[in-house]
Amino acid sequence: MFKRLRNNMLMFNMVSISIVLIVAFCVIYLVAYSNANKNNELRLNTVSSMFVLPNRPLSKDAQGARADGSINAGDVELSDNDHFSPNYSVSFVLFIRNNNLEYIHSYLDFDDRIYTQALSETAGQVTGQIRLVDKHWMFRMLPMRSRPNNMDIQRIVFLDISDSQAGLNVLLVTLCCVSAVVLAALFFLSMRFANRAVQPIENAYNKQKQFVADASHELRTPIAVIGANIDAIEVSGEETVASQKEWFENIQAELKRTGALIDELLYLARSDSQQKENILPIDLSLACEMACVSFEAILYENKLRFETDIAEHIIAYADFDKFKQVIYIFLDNASKYTEKGGEISLSLTAENKWAILKVVNTAVVSPSDLTKIFDRFYRPDEARSVEAGGAGLGLAIARTIIERFGGEISADSRDKKTAFTVKLKLA
Repeated sequence: MFKRLRNNMLMFNMVSISIVLIVAFCVIYLVAYSNANKNNELRLNTVSSMFVLPNRPLSKDAQGARADGSINAGDVELSDNDHFSPNYSVSFVLFIRNNNLEYIHSYLDFDDRIYTQALSETAGQVTGQIRLVDKHWMFRMLPMRSRPNNMDIQRIVFLDISDSQAGLNVLLVTLCCVSAVVLAALFFLSMRFANRAVQPIENAYNKQKQFVADASHELRTPIAVIGANIDAIEVSGEETVASQKEWFENIQAELKRTGALIDELLYLARSDSQQKENILPIDLSLACEMACVSFEAILYENKLRFETDIAEHIIAYADFDKFKQVIYIFLDNASKYTEKGGEISLSLTAENKWAILKVVNTAVVSPSDLTKIFDRFYRPDEARSVEAGGAGLGLAIARTIIERFGGEISADSRDKKTAFTVKLKLA
């Protein structure tokens, strides 16, 4: 699915960019072509006004060639002065009468049969372009300005445009090469872009699948326990309710566990909808003291040393109850993963514009676990988490709460200690 999405994005990018590139290069070429034609027309007009009268008649051999047919350009050997320069002298004029070539005005070293072939190539057109002796020529048929003896004489002016045609060919080749290079580079960039664009979608999809699978697994356990206790009650159906109190207590405990799990899942689902928390300036010091007092008995029962260092009157933007919930999550998580006789400490300080809450316990978390410790349903020690009744949602909820407060949360493990740090903006 994601491979197809990636390929579709890549194809869309390449087709869109290719169309834009082709249109842009076509416009560039057409503009250059139009400018070249206008320049050639201007040059042809200038030459037409220069060469008005012939400078010699057609030779007898060329007149005979008219009846024999035109000759091939490959049969003509051009002299060294046939290397034309881009000036107005690179042209010639044919003077025709009754569709027959009579006179020529030319300074080019051409055999007269070439001029006869030039006339046949025009095919009676008023203007156009021909290919002659491996060069491009533009021509135009014009009437004589004066007609001696009332003779119907016309002239055809030819201009060498090989240089402009060569320039257009070079431009075309250059545009094609640039297009190939640009498209190759864009293909590489588009592939990287498509991969990076699809990766978050794929990750989100995989996380969603994992979330559903983990939630189903967590809900399946209490349902199985409830079902087993109901089966036990049905087997001993003749017993009194009081005698089966143990089964009912098990059912009630699992229902509470299921209800708590559903509440946590609902909170995480609501957090994905980008709803804002009701944050106001609150006394973080008071929230820390209340949470610590509530948890001291549990830590004492677990034979854990607990130390606090709470600065007074630290005010920050948060929600009082939600902030206490974060502290409960940290202390509960620390109590589960700290060995008996270990130590847990909680500190609240103010630095610059931040209120900093830090909970440290004597436990070690591997670097690979630290990168996933805030993920939903992730438990570094699966056996201990299941034994303690955890679903692996506590730290994910803590991260969600702090992020929705606009704060930062992080975890670090070194020197046989693990520290959870929260930063909130001071009010």
